[in-house]
Formats: sequence, C-alpha cells, structure tokens
Amino acid sequence: MTTVLFFRPNKDFAMQYASYWLGEGIPEAQRRGYRVIDMIEDACTFDRLKAVLEEEKVDVCIMGGHGNPTVFTGFEQQIVFKACQGDEVMAGTISHFLSCSVGQELLPDMVSKGAISTIGYQVDFQFMVNESFSIEQDPYAEPFKDITVTIIKKLLDGATLKQVWEAGVAKCNEWIQKLWNKTGTDWAEVIACLEHDRDGMIALGNKESYVLPPKIMRLTIPQIAGLAFIFFLVVSHKSPQV
Repeated sequence: MTTVLFFRPNKDFAMQYASYWLGEGIPEAQRRGYRVIDMIEDACTFDRLKAVLEEEKVDVCIMGGHGNPTVFTGFEQQIVFKACQGDEVMAGTISHFLSCSVGQELLPDMVSKGAISTIGYQVDFQFMVNESFSIEQDPYAEPFKDITVTIIKKLLDGATLKQVWEAGVAKCNEWIQKLWNKTGTDWAEVIACLEHDRDGMIALGNKESYVLPPKIMRLTIPQIAGLAFIFFLVVSHKSPQV
C-alpha cells in the first residue's frame, strides 16, 4: 500500500501552527486510500524517523520543523538532518519540507544522496498570525495553511514535482490577489510574506517524478456485466416455503 509519513513536532508556537497545517493533510491522505504514519511531538527525532524509514516502505514524507540552510530539527529543536549527515535516510522518497531555508544546502544534499524529489523553501518561511484567534480560526494564518495543504494534496494526487511547485505558486498568487484590496498594515504584511515565500519556494530532484496514488479497483465492462448477472440470480432466487 502506498504510504505517506507526516512529521509534526509541535512544542513551540510556530510549530503548533505548522503541525496543525500538516495535520489537515492527514484526512486528505486517508480519503485517497493512503496508509498514514503520523509522527508527532516526541516521536519527531532522527532515531525514530530512521527506524520507520528502514522498517517501512514510505513513498511520501511531509516534514515540518525548524531549519536553516544546513539543519532541519524536530522535537525540542533536536537536530534531525544536517547537510552531509543523516539525510541519506530520505533516499527513495518524495517529500515536502515546511521549514526555513533548508532549500539552500540541505535539500540539494538530500537529493544528491538519492531522494527522488522534494519541494521546500530556500528562504526563511514567513507567516502572519493574530493571537486573538485560535490556531484553527486565525484569518491571518489561513493563506499559509491553504498553500501548505494545496501542496500536500497535489503530491497525494500524483502530480509531478513541477506541477506541485506550480500549484503552490499559483495558490500564493491567488491569495495575494484576493487580499490586495484589503486595508490595514497587517494585511499588507500578509501579502509581503506570501510574496517572500512564493519567491523562495524551490523544487529539487526529478521534475517529472510523482507518487503513484493507491490503486482503486477498476472493473471492465465484462466484469460489471458478470457481477450484475450474479446479483440478478441472487435477488430472483425464491426461498422454499415452510
């Protein structure tokens, strides 16, 4: 079965948002028939991730964490990957990294060690929040959640890396257009963050790579006719009277 892994540390404020956004992708994966591995909070360490990737056939990894050009962290900002160290465990995977600046050095290094493809950011990922709202209802954070979930859904639908990147950029542009006439400096900052993230989104690896979605049973016309005939025999059969 095609498997997607979600990696969601949520110890600090920023990661609580990221974990929530990635979590919105879990029902999307389940609806599409994927097997889901959800690694959350203290499970988000290198040792636990390495063990899962060695024991399981994981096709897609959706990764949240803090980062910089050479480092990606998990639970309590413990180092998970460092360029040239540890990232080889991602060989054979397609991934999305919601993390600051890992697209500069870490993700290219990961691809050089056998990762099929990945999409992430080569800039610090910026987003706006309003603490007057809950994480689930924050209108300032909504565009960034929508972009993240759009990327996840496109990956799960079997889009190529190029198509996934294009969908992420298009969703950024859609939100910029939608917010353009809103008044207030806060919304201007949201737009600035969207433009910053859009311009820093990077796709690496095989641009035509894609994950093969779970198989859906497809019946031929003769198979359908055969099933219909069997159904007819069953419903038309009369039980003996006693």
